[in-house]
Amino acid sequence: MSGSEKDVKDASPNGHTPPPPQRRSIWDKLPPWVSTNLRSKKSWKVFLRCWVASWVSFVIMLPDKSLQQLGNTAFFAVLLSIMLPPNMPVQIFIIAIGTLVLGLALGWAISCAAMAAALAARNQTLLKHTLQKEAQSSAGLANPDALFQAAIFRGDFLDTNSTVIFGVFLGVGTFFLALIRAYVPKLTLMSVFGTIAIDIFCSYGPLFPFSEYTLLNSLLTSVGCYVGIALIFVIFVFPETLSHSYLDSSAGLLQKFKGLLALQDEVLRADTRDVLPGTPLAGKVNGARIGMIMQLQQLMAQKQMLNLEFSWGRWSAGDVQGMLGPMQTLMARLVALANFIKLMAHPMSLTYTAGDSEDSESVADSSSTASSTVVGDTYLLRQFRERNFAAETQHHVRLVDVLPNIREATAELRAAGIAVLDTLQRLIVSVNTKRWKRGHAEQDALVVELDKALSTLRSAMDNFQTDQRMILLEPFRPLFEAADGGEMKSVPLRSLHIAFVFTSNLVSTTNGIIALAEYVVATAAKRPKARLWMPAGLSAFGKVLKTRRGSGEDAVGEDAAPQEELSGKDNKTYKRDPDSRPPENALQRVANVFHKLYKWTKTPEALFTFRYVFITIALWLPQVVKTSAHFVYSERGVWALIMAQTTMNIYASDQIFNYVMRLGGTFVGAVVGMVCWYIGSGHGHGNPYGLGASTAVFLFPIIFLRIFAPPQNLVAIMMLGATFVLVVGFSWIDGNLGGLVQNIGIGWSVAWKRWVLVMVGAAASFIVMMVPPKSGRKAVRLRNATTISGLSYLYSHLTSLWLAAGEPFEASHHLHTEKGVTAQRHWPAELREMMIAIAQQLQDLRVRTVMSKWEGNIRGRWAVEDYNRLLDIQTDILSSLVLMAGGLSNMDSALRKTALPHTLVLNPHFISDVISMFFMVSQSLRTGEPLHEAQYKNLADRLHYHSSNSVLGVTEGSQHAQGRKALRQSITSYEYMFYATAVVAVLQMSHSLNELRTVVANLCGEVSLEGFERWREEYDRVHAVV
Repeated sequence: MSGSEKDVKDASPNGHTPPPPQRRSIWDKLPPWVSTNLRSKKSWKVFLRCWVASWVSFVIMLPDKSLQQLGNTAFFAVLLSIMLPPNMPVQIFIIAIGTLVLGLALGWAISCAAMAAALAARNQTLLKHTLQKEAQSSAGLANPDALFQAAIFRGDFLDTNSTVIFGVFLGVGTFFLALIRAYVPKLTLMSVFGTIAIDIFCSYGPLFPFSEYTLLNSLLTSVGCYVGIALIFVIFVFPETLSHSYLDSSAGLLQKFKGLLALQDEVLRADTRDVLPGTPLAGKVNGARIGMIMQLQQLMAQKQMLNLEFSWGRWSAGDVQGMLGPMQTLMARLVALANFIKLMAHPMSLTYTAGDSEDSESVADSSSTASSTVVGDTYLLRQFRERNFAAETQHHVRLVDVLPNIREATAELRAAGIAVLDTLQRLIVSVNTKRWKRGHAEQDALVVELDKALSTLRSAMDNFQTDQRMILLEPFRPLFEAADGGEMKSVPLRSLHIAFVFTSNLVSTTNGIIALAEYVVATAAKRPKARLWMPAGLSAFGKVLKTRRGSGEDAVGEDAAPQEELSGKDNKTYKRDPDSRPPENALQRVANVFHKLYKWTKTPEALFTFRYVFITIALWLPQVVKTSAHFVYSERGVWALIMAQTTMNIYASDQIFNYVMRLGGTFVGAVVGMVCWYIGSGHGHGNPYGLGASTAVFLFPIIFLRIFAPPQNLVAIMMLGATFVLVVGFSWIDGNLGGLVQNIGIGWSVAWKRWVLVMVGAAASFIVMMVPPKSGRKAVRLRNATTISGLSYLYSHLTSLWLAAGEPFEASHHLHTEKGVTAQRHWPAELREMMIAIAQQLQDLRVRTVMSKWEGNIRGRWAVEDYNRLLDIQTDILSSLVLMAGGLSNMDSALRKTALPHTLVLNPHFISDVISMFFMVSQSLRTGEPLHEAQYKNLADRLHYHSSNSVLGVTEGSQHAQGRKALRQSITSYEYMFYATAVVAVLQMSHSLNELRTVVANLCGEVSLEGFERWREEYDRVHAVV
């Protein structure tokens, strides 16, 4: 290396040369979801399948014969291609389209029952008189049938008794379907299309004086055509089974695992100023973590239906499902490993960079500012911090000094882990893409390569346990020797403990990689040949429908994930009704049932359902009143009813957001529809060739947006596509289908009428849902209180495992090493489920927080920054608890029991303080009541207080002192690394909890106690024990 090259390398504190800036290509200027899908071969296959299917659904309505057969709702086939494109695996699409057809069939069945009952209730005398009158008026005319049909849609045969029966069935049917929409979001398609069927039938059914059970024939024929077209395309055009999609997603997740693990090298080489929140590196790590979590959630949503399909390949659905458990564990450990960057960005870590850069004065100023604003800082804590800082600076054991040792000690282990993940990914891709090949030489070769990579990884693990980890202790050996010789009373070990956090997480991650690789190797050996796999059972389908979360849905209601979901057995077991004891006799049980029913009527789900039924009846009435029936039918007023139902949301913020999205999508769709119509048809009634070609071109971007756009834009895009279809479809039908009672027009006429109907429906739902409005901001506050309670239960659960007398972590399997067999303990299933539930709730809360901004600032500015900060802190607490669980699961049982009396974070009084802090913060958010200034604000201060009291009166020769000395001497042991990780995790969680209290105090207020801060400062100075 030349001298100039060496100078360049040494310009960075860690010898890391920043990469030169790269020129941005045209792909980088596009949104990621556009550029990624445009460059993906798989995305192009899915897009072409959906685009051609949608175009064919439109083309079938162009010939006269097929148009006559399809009827006046012929456009419904292409409309369904927008609503439910065939962009899914075969089995998923069949289930989705099945729920849609089931909804239509259910709505049709309820409507037919309504018509049968309504005909029986008709006044037969009045009916005969009206029929005679119409017969006399049409006598001698050339086309009496047309006159009779016009009389029907004028409302001449309306009957009060019959109309009331239809209204009752309409109300009961929509009530039932609204409940499905509220409580089973995965059946939303069934609910929506069942409601559409009832709306159409019950709107036009009362107009007919005789049985007309085939009112939905045109609609059902169009739906049947689309179902046939979509099934043909999804089965024969680039078909994909769920097993193939699942393994493809699994390979993508392994790629993200590999990327995040490789990114740690960049983190360890970074300057501590480059890891602050908002820096590119911090953003890259956070983006990788979020992408990994979202990919895993997609796998979790697909897992439950793997057993419901026929598939050809080497692995069965059970084999594929079996990978999810090890991948969940590995992801949790990788998330904990990725959080090391937050420890580097901690204010106390940043303080150690002062003087290491050219601009040392500014860095020192910013660092001191950060450290002086620690939440609830006291004189005693500042003294400890200053002394620790001075000692670390004096002995060169700051975090920035230890980072090169961490990088050197873990380099071999990280490289071996990346190699195993890379081979794993290539093996799964081969198993997935070579399903139809007879030979399996490529897969066998990859299995052999994976075995070699596993052996290298196990060897690296053994080398780390025996030799490499000792590199971490090299900067501290002089300090240990000084302490053993009595020359040094206190050794600054903060940076060593942080180093142990990284290495213990890396060891846990490595164990997770080994467990996943062992499973894949065993599965590959067990399944040497491809075969046809049959469905295993239908019980999983019910479980899929019952789940209200897991794939991004937000159930209707103020507390979609009730506290019981997060607190588990703790809350269910111990919560009591403060107003009454459990019922003891039959009368009390009956009264208790009525009481629960009364309480249910006040729930958000019930209120949503009642409003849903009310707006349905309100917009249905003009269609069955004689003076307005003809006008509403002529202008297709039923679409206003459908629009009002679909725009209803429980929260004011959601309602406003939906209005903006739907109205914007409708406007753009109307414009695009008119442009498409006039390009393809000119000023005439439509040219089938020109309109077919024009529609094919305009469907291209619409379908691309529909299947690839981000979920938050989906409502607007679906309205754009639906309005486009209605403008073009109605225009073609009106100009080419004979026998229509009333023509709606073509082109511009359809567009503006569609816009008016959307506005009418939106205005109606706005009035119903906004009087009185239900604030989404209150839901955000209450759900934050719920997640904080869930975090407190998780902390309690982990602490109880730490304090357990037995072995709380059972051995799941054994890791075979060259030196023997080592048991690997796993987390209890309840613990993993609790963590996943809280993580999903926090992710949903982020979406809810963004949505709540749409309520505006009418009463005053909403503190959205504080609520976002609240979520960030809760995410940090959850990460710390995951870190704590990882340390406990790997901690040696003997060390855990030996260290219990000397572990300050397990002081029973400190545990009580932590639980109390959780409780106070949660209750303040739940009730909106302010906190009190005199309540403790810094748990580190409480920890020192309890530890000071616990050692008073302990002599050097006592058993307690000897135990603490033995614990200090065990620092060089391998097991101590996991013990230190668990302790650091609790301290990190305590720091985050302090911040959480500050944010909540800023939101809910704080009752002041005049003179308290001054008196506490004076008291600490006098009574400080340093």
